[in-house]
Amino acid sequence: MKTKNINLISTNNYQRAKGKLKISFMNSDEETLIHNLHQSGALKVLIPKSKSKYAEAVLINTGGGIVGGDNLSIEVEASKKTNTWITTQASEKVYKSISEQSILSTKVTLEDNATLFWCPKETILFNNSKLIRNLDFDIKSSSKLLIIENIVFGRLASGELNADCFFSDHWRIKRDEKLIFAENFLFEDKKTMYRKTNLGNYRSLLNIMYLSQDSKNFLNKMRNIISSENIFGEASHWNDFISLRALAKNPIEFKKTIEDILILFVDKKSKIPRILSI
Repeated sequence: MKTKNINLISTNNYQRAKGKLKISFMNSDEETLIHNLHQSGALKVLIPKSKSKYAEAVLINTGGGIVGGDNLSIEVEASKKTNTWITTQASEKVYKSISEQSILSTKVTLEDNATLFWCPKETILFNNSKLIRNLDFDIKSSSKLLIIENIVFGRLASGELNADCFFSDHWRIKRDEKLIFAENFLFEDKKTMYRKTNLGNYRSLLNIMYLSQDSKNFLNKMRNIISSENIFGEASHWNDFISLRALAKNPIEFKKTIEDILILFVDKKSKIPRILSI
């Protein structure tokens, strides 16, 4: 009896991406400018010319996505009286992983009277992807922070309607060095993902958070926006903090919702960074 030799390649031999990006902003004569910048590996940043008082930073993953074993780290610091948009060039795609989990860590710090809009494009979790994500925000009472994060489960256009993903999401928000929000969110497999108490028939999750002393003024307006759209969600307010969470069957349904909420905070569509409209 003949036996066939099969050469197995260890996953330890696969190439993994590492990336680190650290950027800080400063106020100079009422204009927000880059103060320090360090970028290495797969993470880069572009600074397009802004038509408003806000500086714009566009984050780029030159690897074209994230695979198992990748480790990416982003740090953003906004000094006193700065105004900043942070977004991404494209959707972040998390590909199938054979064994290892990928890690994406973000830390955002705002000093007194700083305003920052954290608005990356959606993160798409492919079938059999494995992602651990850490989001840490450290702000001051006088600062303003808007967070928009959208997760899509599966390549819906390719028929991945029941993608099997591992997704571990860790949120920490501090104000004046005191923890005010902490959440650990875990989907281990599609058995837990698509329960009626979790995603059910929905395939896209939207988190929007607004932290500011004037946050209460926006609660009903944000509720009216999501109630007029074809999505399922709700917003709540406590301790100068709005938390909105919504579900949709298709991420396209969130496009108008996100645009309307951004206009709510900047008054005009023309003030939204052009890349968010692409």
